[in-house]
Amino acid sequence: MKREKYQSIQVSRENESLYYDYIKDNITDYFFFLVDYSLYPEDTEVFMALDDNKKIHGMILSWKNRRIQLRGSIESLEFLLKDKNYEPISITGFEEHKEIITKYFPEYIKEIALYRMSLNKGEYNNFERYPFQVLSHTHKEEIASFMNICDPEYWGSVTTEDILVDDNNIPIAILENNQIICLTRILKYEKIDYFMVVGTHPNYRNKGYASSLICSILNELLVDKKEFLITVRIENPPAIHTYKKMGFSICNTQYSYEKPV
Repeated sequence: MKREKYQSIQVSRENESLYYDYIKDNITDYFFFLVDYSLYPEDTEVFMALDDNKKIHGMILSWKNRRIQLRGSIESLEFLLKDKNYEPISITGFEEHKEIITKYFPEYIKEIALYRMSLNKGEYNNFERYPFQVLSHTHKEEIASFMNICDPEYWGSVTTEDILVDDNNIPIAILENNQIICLTRILKYEKIDYFMVVGTHPNYRNKGYASSLICSILNELLVDKKEFLITVRIENPPAIHTYKKMGFSICNTQYSYEKPV
């Protein structure tokens, strides 16, 4: 079988139209490729594997050299990775990328399987019950600590450096005695918003806090949006059940890999 000849091209202002044309019709698979590069180009590197006809076969995204995302064929990703020396916190790809991750990141053996779920505007059931509060950048340390406690397997490596708070990244919480008991962080981008984090403190679970918080945001903060995305661990059936009850549906499965602690 003939092997494709590729060239590695970093996405830049000069060639980004090719990049955007490729990912624009598949936002659920390429959400961070779109948003990280669009909103935070100074923190984001994307390399494309192009053939002689300028067709994209694979892509690597690196955010702050901390988190890597892989998309495309094994052959094209092997071409892109062969001269790179990444040492990120995590690498994320699809089922077909397990082989290439094992080869180039052999120490990253802690696997976390994830569902990405989506919800269209007007298609959710309303479970709003509790008041919420929008947090600020002064809460970054508290947010990171809460995430570590809430899900140490998936968020145990999160530090204040991973917590962005700006006009696009908004942390929102339900508080009790000025302490976070339920948290979400939303990433806003044009007509699509992404619930990057949804978590409830272990002492307050099964009381409807998470579904109430999500519904509050849908009702009051995101009324002009058309689609909403969320990611949940496959090994978290209660959360999956909650999101399905609200109206979310599974659109893809991804796998994140980290080094064991």
